[in-house]
Amino acid sequence: MISIETNCRGKIMSCVLNINRFIIPNDVIVSLTEIYRNIGENELLLKGVGNDINCIVEQTVERDAYFLSRILKLDISDTRTRLIITKNSLPRNKEETTLSNLKDMLSLLQQDYKRYSIQSNDLLNMINSVFSHCANIKYDYVASRKRAILQSDGARSKRLIIDEINDEMQKIINGKRYEKLILYLHFFIDFYNIQPFTSQNLVASYILLYQLILKADIEAFRYVSFFEMIYNDYDTFLEELKNVVFNWEEGYAQTLGFIRFMMKVITNGYTRTNEIMKDYKFDKNFKKHENIENTIMSMPEIFTKEEIRLLQPYVSESTINRALISLRDEGLIEPLGKGRSARWRRLGKKYSNG
Repeated sequence: MISIETNCRGKIMSCVLNINRFIIPNDVIVSLTEIYRNIGENELLLKGVGNDINCIVEQTVERDAYFLSRILKLDISDTRTRLIITKNSLPRNKEETTLSNLKDMLSLLQQDYKRYSIQSNDLLNMINSVFSHCANIKYDYVASRKRAILQSDGARSKRLIIDEINDEMQKIINGKRYEKLILYLHFFIDFYNIQPFTSQNLVASYILLYQLILKADIEAFRYVSFFEMIYNDYDTFLEELKNVVFNWEEGYAQTLGFIRFMMKVITNGYTRTNEIMKDYKFDKNFKKHENIENTIMSMPEIFTKEEIRLLQPYVSESTINRALISLRDEGLIEPLGKGRSARWRRLGKKYSNG
């Protein structure tokens, strides 16, 4: 475990407290520009999926839980892992209970990530929720360099350290003094190095990283699995974290490599999301088109476009027109006039039973 030291003035070494030392290079600025352009389209993504968002997020959480379990090397068979995640199978042991609780925590963060705080008490409650079946987790203590008369005077709760860093981060965000995403990533680096709890610090760190990415409005990871992307390049992720640990205690952590890695993960997340959305829109429009055709072929022999709209009120005008033209070209219907009020006649069935 990394020991936490303070400088001669008793101030904790922290990336957040020293954020002004971090100069954002041009390539990271370019990456941030692309990321914020994608963030600006979050509402369009949400509008594109409509009421399907809950189903999509549920599937994302399932994949996140699966790949996080692989990252953490939980001792659970692949079959049991999938049953617990996708079928809510009852856990049979502590490892399976951990996985079930992890999935619940990821789901809670996805459903309402803006409401969940990153204050010290909230972080403690989250890790205890995941490990509710184990011994209670508490904040650890760090030894002070000062000579203490009493043993209790020579230790400082790491909760206070997290509070100090968190308070400074909130001041920076409220004062708009630094870019939020990079600030959040440096908070994760501090948390990872401080290892504030008596146990399960690695799990707590990954949950925090997941929460911070969502709080930074990176909504690509509502549609694609964040932990899947980390898992696919986990060796590089660990290597960059290892580089960050070096010289962190002295306040000179080399964080740029980790920041670049995370920028790449986020950019790839949005690229993948946009690819999925193209396929989703195509499938959705195809399904709408097919539904309209089925509606038309089940209507009376003579019908109007307005009658179609009454049966399919949420389908666009262009989708109805495409379905009418398609069926007309197939020789299954014919127009009986022109204009918006024109009537149509069914000529045959779309599918034969023979």
